[in-house]
Amino acid sequence: MRKIGFVLPSLFNTLGIEDAVKLKLLRKKWGEIFSSPLRDYTYPKEIKEGFLYVVVSSHAWLNELRLLKDDFLKKLVSYEIKDVEFKFGRIYNSKRNNDRNPKNINISKQQEQWINDIVKKVNDDEIRLVLKNLIRKNLENINGIIKGANHERI
Repeated sequence: MRKIGFVLPSLFNTLGIEDAVKLKLLRKKWGEIFSSPLRDYTYPKEIKEGFLYVVVSSHAWLNELRLLKDDFLKKLVSYEIKDVEFKFGRIYNSKRNNDRNPKNINISKQQEQWINDIVKKVNDDEIRLVLKNLIRKNLENINGIIKGANHERI
């Protein structure tokens, strides 16, 4: 029998969600990986095949990070980040955005049970929670698209 730690990366890769899971974990740990003020001026936007795109909200920090790219990458080794690109941009406060756009799309009890059945064999609490939230958000998006499509026909 193979351990879940060996099976999950393959499963994530097969499902095409490996980068999304890494990004979710990275965002959750961002404040622990980088201290203030760096964490206040940067945000991991996207991961594609080990390439991390980081939004930087200050031109001064953007120039500084370009010079310290190797040191920045050393802190991200455990997330299998091969390279990083810094881009100037706005960092949105997700808490404020969630307050402004409350989710009114829910998943069914059957979908919730299906999610629980999928993640119940994952031993690592953090990975289980990330996987559960990722699947739940995907189902909420699908349900919202379906609801929107049905609403348009009425």
